Amino acid sequence: MEIRVEPRTQESQTLHEFELAIGPHAQPSRHEDWLGNAMHWFSITDYHDRVEVACRCLVETSEAANDPTSLPDLVSELEPTLADWDFLQFGGPVIKSDRLQKLSDQLELPGCPTVGGMIERLATALGNQFAYRPQVTNAHSTSDDALAAGAGVCQDFSHIALSLLRLNGVPCRYVNGYLHVENPVKPSESHAWIEVWSPSAGWVGFDPTHACSIGESYVVVAYGRTYADVPPNRGIFRGAAEETLTVEVQTTPVERRERHHAADPLIMEVPVFAEPPDHQAVHEQRADEAAAQQQQQ
Repeated sequence: MEIRVEPRTQESQTLHEFELAIGPHAQPSRHEDWLGNAMHWFSITDYHDRVEVACRCLVETSEAANDPTSLPDLVSELEPTLADWDFLQFGGPVIKSDRLQKLSDQLELPGCPTVGGMIERLATALGNQFAYRPQVTNAHSTSDDALAAGAGVCQDFSHIALSLLRLNGVPCRYVNGYLHVENPVKPSESHAWIEVWSPSAGWVGFDPTHACSIGESYVVVAYGRTYADVPPNRGIFRGAAEETLTVEVQTTPVERRERHHAADPLIMEVPVFAEPPDHQAVHEQRADEAAAQQQQQ
């Protein structure tokens, strides 16, 4: 299994601390992919009924230096370099289609003279054209799937924005990370947005889901051509078990003077078995434990 959970150190963001724990116990190896994103790879050969991964990090962020809607670069004068070539291509979940061309013409994107003007038009239009709605798409859905559904989540909004910008000659890339939200019910979440290449300003972030620029509430973990390049987790397993995934993100703003702290070590206690576990028995045991806990409450 490989995971991408370690935030990057780059412009407007510095990673100060990072801890990773895996259960059942495994010793991960760290390397960087072709775009410099940190990846941790591990293998578990003992029989087990689940895998748990926990990470904790301290990241210093700052407000964006540039407003994407104000980028002055003329679209007609963009001259992508070889390094930008990958971020102009269609493939994987970013689809070039008649439906996409129709939307681009409807939004009059080909007539936008500047990169900033095109971003501003996207910021206004996407929220009117599409609804944020979970369970409409999945991790393997394409931009065309989201266009047909007229709804989706942040991954879909990002893929639609990438496809529209690339269709009109603007290099752009997919970003996977975390977003801190001041909400007592759901204070933080995994999130996706995009970055647009500007000859005058470099890579500039834009959140098509919330139609805003990227600020200090955003933490970049990885970027790539599409989601397919930077999924938070990917791997294989052998056995008869079914697969489910549960994710939780917690973020807490801290002052710089609070950086040096003595946090409890991350320890993941997940059992292994001498023989293949009886999944039905494990499921029934967990159901009994949950019912007992509910009765106590």
